[in-house]
Amino acid sequence: MTKVDELLIEGKVKEAIEIMCDLPEYEKEREQYIDLFENEHYRQYEVDGILNEILLAYQQYFRDVFYCNSDEEIAADKLIRKLCQTFSISEKEKDALEDRLQELFEQKGYHALFGKTQGYFGPYIWKDTVPTSYQIELPEGVEQYTVNILKGFVFRSWMDYLTFGKYGTGGWASEDGTIQCIESAYDFESEKFTVSLLKHEAQHAKDLKEYPDITPAELEYRAKLVELYYSSDLELLGKFLKTAEADKVNDSHAMASMRIKEEFSDGTYEDLEKIKERALELFKINTRELRHGSK
Repeated sequence: MTKVDELLIEGKVKEAIEIMCDLPEYEKEREQYIDLFENEHYRQYEVDGILNEILLAYQQYFRDVFYCNSDEEIAADKLIRKLCQTFSISEKEKDALEDRLQELFEQKGYHALFGKTQGYFGPYIWKDTVPTSYQIELPEGVEQYTVNILKGFVFRSWMDYLTFGKYGTGGWASEDGTIQCIESAYDFESEKFTVSLLKHEAQHAKDLKEYPDITPAELEYRAKLVELYYSSDLELLGKFLKTAEADKVNDSHAMASMRIKEEFSDGTYEDLEKIKERALELFKINTRELRHGSK
């Protein structure tokens, strides 16, 4: 991952463009970013007119937050007001807005999910869902899970948008315990799929069922420990530590990584087996705390 990539997945578009200016190999990409974020030549998608209006509102929100560095709450309020105006919804009815948006996309033959990813708004819009069954081993036993393979994406939230499709969410666990997997994001034989998606999201599904009041940060913490326990990637711990940011209190991934950073601070952990051992130990401790209602 390059420095430009790192800045983009952190949402620092203007800083990424500044670095591109000093790197000849980024000339074409720099022009594309300037055209999109500075000149506001937004993308048009192969969907009906009103659906494009909705996606345009999200693109403008992305520009406000990630390029203009607007306050996220102010940008979010601007987005919601714009969408409410599009559908003639009053401010008092805005809680029903995302349901209305989802219904509209579904009427046009799409699947849609709205809400926030890592603290920022951004929808997921796709064409096809293919249910597939997997047996998944977790620290507390083998479980069978349904994995929906999602195909034909139109829009994949903010990180995919900022990186022109290079990075982005690969999947998530729904409230009913079903794992959603974006087909284009994975080599299905890789640990990115078998560990970082299947085991990570299966642990989410199990925890949401057993501990309905679990916080998002603790949910991510437990799933990351599961990844560390099963992964053969010695660099995975370092990848988590790089995403640890104490000031991102609304980012469950950053908070989970901060906790892991603190709990792995007693050693260098250059040995894979020691990482696995420590991860399982922490997972078991946390499970006992959850079962006894301790925080």
